[in-house]
Amino acid sequence: MISPRRRRPDSRAAATSVSPIAASAEGTLPVVCLQHFTGTMNNWNPIHTNRLAEDRTVILVDYRGVGRSGGETPDSIAGMAADIITFIGALGFDTVDLFGFSIGGMVAQQIALDAPALVRRIILTGTGPAGGEGMRAFSHQVQEIVARPDSTDTERILELFFAPSDASQAAGKAWISRITARQTDREPLAKSQVAEAMLVALAEWGEIADDRYGTLNGITQPTLVVNGKDDIMVPTINSYILQQHLPDARLVIYPDSGHGAHFQFHSEFAELAAGFLAAE
Repeated sequence: MISPRRRRPDSRAAATSVSPIAASAEGTLPVVCLQHFTGTMNNWNPIHTNRLAEDRTVILVDYRGVGRSGGETPDSIAGMAADIITFIGALGFDTVDLFGFSIGGMVAQQIALDAPALVRRIILTGTGPAGGEGMRAFSHQVQEIVARPDSTDTERILELFFAPSDASQAAGKAWISRITARQTDREPLAKSQVAEAMLVALAEWGEIADDRYGTLNGITQPTLVVNGKDDIMVPTINSYILQQHLPDARLVIYPDSGHGAHFQFHSEFAELAAGFLAAE
């Protein structure tokens, strides 16, 4: 079973508590949030979810096998997308907006291709298209950081998600403080099966097809693409590729930042995302 949560606004910027009930504003659609590689609902920035929840229902969901969702994580983007499509249908929604970060952005693209009538607008952060540049496997730089034996989880994620500058690293530490402020009712860490399955899914997604980027023409929904100037997890060039090949996409690249640029420029991004989803 896939485990969802719905968020209502919380005036405490550092709070990450969630409510099982949140009523969307009249005439608005819910936004379904899809998380990054091995990430759980714990990792969403409360500044973003609280801001979006001022206007609509925000649904945080862990993939199958992640957090408290039962079963095993599918080893393909298509499999994860199929689960989310089924999940949205089970909630009784005919149309939703999607907010996908990293691998969540890949899942969001696949949902838009497989169930186009289900999706109205899409936000893609730190992600790339199928067959994108340097997406079949993590770079040697990323693999070295992940495998470094003398570093902590916090040190690794700061290096992976943020630029090496003092300002970017400070923003990363502030983000970690926000997402770890709540210590009760937290999702369990992802099991090894999750990482193994997602690595297989990423390798398949990164394969270059004969009609490279051709499927992007089928994603006609208005799309907001956001990334940092130097994303070492999903190379920033892929954000440009998305903007160039998606029929209705706009692109924002933040300076002095990386994979977690939307965490670094949290308030600016929160207003950008809310405004984009509110547009007709």
